[in-house]
Amino acid sequence: MTLWILFCRMSEKWDTLFTFYAKDREDAERQAEKILQEHCYERLELKEYPYGFRIVMTTLPGKIEENA
Repeated sequence: MTLWILFCRMSEKWDTLFTFYAKDREDAERQAEKILQEHCYERLELKEYPYGFRIVMTTLPGKIEENA
């Protein structure tokens, strides 16, 4: 599975992001829709990060194995 990040606008001054792993774009879109339904934020962008992403001093791997 590949790392995806959903960028959202929380308010005029604040944005946020949600990180999750998905099998493909369709799966990522489904997960993004669930997040947006729960949080009611404005969607800005959904991007795939196959090579990972660094947040402060934490590294999120770009790909993980699916649970079998």
